[in-house]
Amino acid sequence: MRSNKIIFLLIFSLLGFLDQAEAKADSEFSLLVHFRKYSHHNPFQKGTPYQKKVPAIRLDERTALALLKPGEVPLFAEIHPEESAGRKAYFQKVDLDTGIGIVLLPENFGRSKKVSPIALLEESPRTQGACSAFFTNFEWGSLEFSKSILPLSKLARKENQDGTRSFLFSGKKVCGFTDGTWNAGAELLRRFYQSRFSSLSPFPHPGFYAEGSLTPAEEDYYFPKGSVGAVVSEVLPGIGPMHNLFPGDAVLSVNGIPVASKQKQVLYDILLSKGGSYLNSGEWVSLSLYRDGRKREIRYQLRPYNEDSFLIPESSDKIAPKYLIAGGLLFTELTHTYLKEYGEKYKSSSDRKLVYLAESYSKKLHPERSRIVLLSRAFPDEKNRAYQEFQDLILESVNDKIVDSVEGLKAAISENKDEFLIFRFSGNKLAVFDKSELKSLDERIKSLYSLDTLDNIR
Repeated sequence: MRSNKIIFLLIFSLLGFLDQAEAKADSEFSLLVHFRKYSHHNPFQKGTPYQKKVPAIRLDERTALALLKPGEVPLFAEIHPEESAGRKAYFQKVDLDTGIGIVLLPENFGRSKKVSPIALLEESPRTQGACSAFFTNFEWGSLEFSKSILPLSKLARKENQDGTRSFLFSGKKVCGFTDGTWNAGAELLRRFYQSRFSSLSPFPHPGFYAEGSLTPAEEDYYFPKGSVGAVVSEVLPGIGPMHNLFPGDAVLSVNGIPVASKQKQVLYDILLSKGGSYLNSGEWVSLSLYRDGRKREIRYQLRPYNEDSFLIPESSDKIAPKYLIAGGLLFTELTHTYLKEYGEKYKSSSDRKLVYLAESYSKKLHPERSRIVLLSRAFPDEKNRAYQEFQDLILESVNDKIVDSVEGLKAAISENKDEFLIFRFSGNKLAVFDKSELKSLDERIKSLYSLDTLDNIR
């Protein structure tokens, strides 16, 4: 009798597994996505195209959700390329930080031999049925290769090293997706789908990071007697209340709700959710602070994670890195990606000063500049022979005008009325060009090296 019961349970489990596998096979399909990889050392190049398959599910007759790797910028996708060439689909919206993309399917997609059924997103995956098995814990964290702070469930053991993604299924419903380290619920997919007609990501970042581990002496210093809260450890420029919130501020309450805990998880919970629902970008929050012995109130609007205001961002842009060529000198902006193109040992093989700046000041605003403009290298020519050894130098000014971006460099060159252009670099190095000869030199460089353009500044 006992053995019959065990056999019945095994058969039942197997049928459940087959049902789940069949649902996955029916609902999920592969998109062949085309990307373009740009070189930050050679931003004047068009970019090397590459392609790979990513998982997708169809949410309505013409719309699908795809799982990309954060930071990847897709060009277009192909539907069942082995079945019919040229059946292209285009991305309506991509959140570069979380890697979720919305795809507009071709009109004849429904007539495909391999058409996938419309997938159903579980409304409450953390508590409903078999989906709850994917979410055994709750934590505000960041997906692999992402900076957005989201409600996630961390896996007990890391399942892959490259962040490969796949959807999570239970029966006929989609529970969410996984990157091998974290499981994300279907409510994140639903929120992004509902934001498809907005250019803004729906997932807000607090705008700062908090420190939960404090000694008793630190608690006495940061908080008024009898109060409990979390202490701000870092404020991110361009995302949070940069000029109203500072490291060391003690957050006592959010929207009138006491934090009542030293744990940053509790702080993020009341900051990014309300009444059991998650807040979206654009909503306003109020913080009650304790700073320098006084209570203060600040109010700001929640925004998604963005590096546009960072002194040294991870990458220079969402498309090709910005660049400008003048006198055969190639200027671009310093990014982490630029340094990493020196290889795995970039910290020792690239300029030590640049590595130090990237590690120490990437998320900070400089009082005099918004970006670090870099002389990457020179295109050799008879007229710039004296500067052909210049490489990885920080541009400080043009004719004593401080340069804060590649756009600012272009303006400084075009607006200059002097006879000579004087580029001043770190280490007190100078490059001087006769302005009347610079234009002909640039045209010769453009022709000699088959460059489409001398800059990509719009």
